[in-house]
Amino acid sequence: MSLILAGRIGGSKTTLAVFNYSNGNFKRVASEEYSTPRFKDFYSMLKNFLAVAKATPKSACFAAAGPCHDNVCKMTNLPWSVDAAKINKLFGIKKVTVINDYEGIAFGIEVLKKSDLKQVKSGKPVKLSRKAVLGASTGLGESIIAWLGHSDFVLPSEGGHVDFAARNELEWDLKKFVKRKTGRVDVETVVSKKGLHRIYQFLTQTGHVKESDRVKKLLKKKDSYLVIADEALKGRDPACKKAVDMFTSFYGSEAGNLAITAKTNGGVFLVGSLSRLLAKKLKSPIFKKSFEDKSKMKTLLKNIPVYIVMNEDVALLGAANLASKL
Repeated sequence: MSLILAGRIGGSKTTLAVFNYSNGNFKRVASEEYSTPRFKDFYSMLKNFLAVAKATPKSACFAAAGPCHDNVCKMTNLPWSVDAAKINKLFGIKKVTVINDYEGIAFGIEVLKKSDLKQVKSGKPVKLSRKAVLGASTGLGESIIAWLGHSDFVLPSEGGHVDFAARNELEWDLKKFVKRKTGRVDVETVVSKKGLHRIYQFLTQTGHVKESDRVKKLLKKKDSYLVIADEALKGRDPACKKAVDMFTSFYGSEAGNLAITAKTNGGVFLVGSLSRLLAKKLKSPIFKKSFEDKSKMKTLLKNIPVYIVMNEDVALLGAANLASKL
């Protein structure tokens, strides 16, 4: 039995936890959630947590929202660096690694229970084959899980930043609309929380669907993605419903693209708050059609199942999983 430290470091929220690890089982013994921007750097946050937890972990893994290189992560939406060597020096933790948050999620897939998953598309998964992880939330994260013959190996990716490809005239109009606002249109620009709002703005500001005064008022009071999703799922607003339908189609298309790119016969796993929020919509024919609509690859994609990860702590569990192997 040993103590391990795990963390999921996001641009707005960070969760740190100490686990007791024994024979493949993780028991959480201390945990804290922090508002990330309230701290000047990660090290002051970690110092605070370890003082509260009163623990001396033997190993640690931190899954951070940003690209990582040589055990250092530069946060994407925060002027922070998370450096494993510095953590080792400051806190005396012998074994430390820093990974991208979607690497953490991928390592977390390995330790999830069946009850943590909601299947939204049927298929015939092939054992010991590649899997894909895809998540629309603040941004669009992606990673690939490959089987090496004895264990899983995670391939990090920044695939959410590839160019968005319009498939019809309406989507071309959307792309031009978004380009005027952002300068470049990658998939994340439309498949994310802000992306859902951009789609809604396109539809209402270009005359495709009329915006209701009621929704306009709601958008001033609450997060736009929550308003649009709620109105659409309850069938109350045509503009919101159309925006969510387009979002669902884009999400399905990108999930299918990733499945083809990595030939993920083991399945595709959707993560993030937006995936959980729109679970009912992601089980609809709109998602399935866009996922499979890849010409000669349709038969391949029909056999690949898609799941939503309903466990919000999957990245934290993945970090703990990797820490236990250090």
